[in-house]
Amino acid sequence: MFTTVHKTLTDDTETTLFTVPSGYVANVYYIFVANHGGNTRDITLKWENSSGVDQLYFFDEVNVSSKDTKTLGGQSSVPLFVIQEGEVVKTQAGHSSVEFEVAMTIDLAPRIPGFNNFD
Repeated sequence: MFTTVHKTLTDDTETTLFTVPSGYVANVYYIFVANHGGNTRDITLKWENSSGVDQLYFFDEVNVSSKDTKTLGGQSSVPLFVIQEGEVVKTQAGHSSVEFEVAMTIDLAPRIPGFNNFD
């Protein structure tokens, strides 16, 4: 099931964008952030495992100019990342006065039994 998850950030509180439900994986196809505010601000978007340990930073305090956007993906029909059940994507603005939109297009698919890491 393709869907876009979306949040609007108006302060610097860490916010959960989505948690992958049990029995599913989230194939990430596109990531979009937009700064609608009047000043350049930074944004963090990351993925954590089910124990709350950081796995990957999509954007790590990346500066986004006023009225500008940052994107990842969109050039291919192949997913960028596969996020496993129970894992979480979180976002946080680096300033208390912001107007950020954060969106990810994902395909939520049933998890086929197998390895979810190769450590």
